[in-house]
Amino acid sequence: MTKNIASLIESEAWKALETHAAKSRILHLRDLFAQDPLRGDRLKVEAAGIYFDYSKNRITDETIKLLLQLAEESGLRSRIDAMFTGEKINVTEKRAVLHVALRAPIGDNILVDGVDVVPLVHAVLDKMAVFSNSVRSGKWKGYTGKPIRNVINIGIGGSDLGPVMAYEALRHYSQRDLIFRFVSNVDGTDIAEATRDLDAEETLFIISSKTFTTLETMTNAHTARVWALETLKHSAAIARHFVAVSTNAEEVEKFGIDTANMFGFWDWVGGRYSMDSAIGLSTMIAIGPDNFRRMLTGFTKWMFIFALLLSSEISRLSWAFWLFITTTFLARIASRSCPMTNI
Repeated sequence: MTKNIASLIESEAWKALETHAAKSRILHLRDLFAQDPLRGDRLKVEAAGIYFDYSKNRITDETIKLLLQLAEESGLRSRIDAMFTGEKINVTEKRAVLHVALRAPIGDNILVDGVDVVPLVHAVLDKMAVFSNSVRSGKWKGYTGKPIRNVINIGIGGSDLGPVMAYEALRHYSQRDLIFRFVSNVDGTDIAEATRDLDAEETLFIISSKTFTTLETMTNAHTARVWALETLKHSAAIARHFVAVSTNAEEVEKFGIDTANMFGFWDWVGGRYSMDSAIGLSTMIAIGPDNFRRMLTGFTKWMFIFALLLSSEISRLSWAFWLFITTTFLARIASRSCPMTNI
């Protein structure tokens, strides 16, 4: 890290925000708009195709001032810079946090332990594109010679939630003669329902597990393997109906998947941010490589906006901090826990 940061909740800015949040609970929007008729014009921001109006929240100029003070006291600027330069800001696992590298354009340079990872990222994207086009065009055939018509992604956590969200959000751009389903729940009902009306001869499974040992994912993967072999009969068929998103070539090969169809990623790719890595293979097959890269371009635009956060030009993007104060201070009573599975 660039420097040691004092405990956030012990900072003066945090304490000031707690006091301010308590007072803000009694504010009424009717009064805030009456006091500031231009509030609706001042408290909004638009960037990279997204319009955000935060005027209809209990936020004042004092709120923004205190949030920016918190950012300064906590060293947010230096921490943002540390992330973009590949420092190991994941102090628990001593790893870099470089989802930004997954979106970096060709020609950018981002170093991890002295290695420029941007060319590695684009090599995987290119490999994904070749495979995706092969499936989408019907060139990739199953074991019996039929083209693939059904794609099932098996994963959990970030290996499931991102692809599901992206597919639902971008379904308009998907190839409609292909069916996409997602399995994450270790309860056998999930995969039974996903495969119930499908033809194994036309079905491709994407097994998404960095280590290829994740209990829930591999339980579902082996269930899918048994299901496929009930129709296809021969273990050689696995290589035509299963591909892997993983870094464990030995386990992938042991499963029966051709390691040529293993799409890798890195330990600096966090689960929840991994959908624009090889974890997004199902997304790329659905919407096509060109649209997938357009999506990455959109991510890149917001990445640069985030990199400039707190700069004078876009200081009004402090609305992001308003989301922070809302969820941290004003909405504590609404917090809850949910299992990491289908909800």
